Amino acid sequence: MVLGQRHDGNVMRTTKHSYLPVVLAGAAIVLALVATPVFAGVSKYAGIYSSESPDSDAPTAPAGPAFSVSLGADGTATVTQDPGKGAVTTFGHWTDTGSQVTVKFDAVEGKPTDPPMVFSPSHDGLQVVTWNHAIWGQVTPPVLKKEESNWHNKGKHK
Repeated sequence: MVLGQRHDGNVMRTTKHSYLPVVLAGAAIVLALVATPVFAGVSKYAGIYSSESPDSDAPTAPAGPAFSVSLGADGTATVTQDPGKGAVTTFGHWTDTGSQVTVKFDAVEGKPTDPPMVFSPSHDGLQVVTWNHAIWGQVTPPVLKKEESNWHNKGKHK
């Protein structure tokens, strides 16, 4: 705090200057930098991945396995799995280790937490390395291909 004197006509006043607004603004900037996710916009794995379902001309044919994963730039993940018995969607958070992506699922009250899912890069997408065998059994989930976003399709990114 700095004390200064101000003269208004015949009255001499002592004023106090506070550095509190400057300190608070600096703290807010530091907090914003620390709170920003480390890999936001940096990880090459952020995006939406899905499997291609097998084509069938028969309308009564059973649905083939379907699988999709959304890896948000903020570290959130949405995984939808359907081995042909009905879709199951789970939510969690993902990390990029450089050579693999690991999704750890959020706890759901009253249910055991699903085991983490681990993916390795494959041609144009991701391949599951570790999965929930209660959903897929011993069948390896299908390869996931990265989807192009509308942003890419509209020529905004060159």
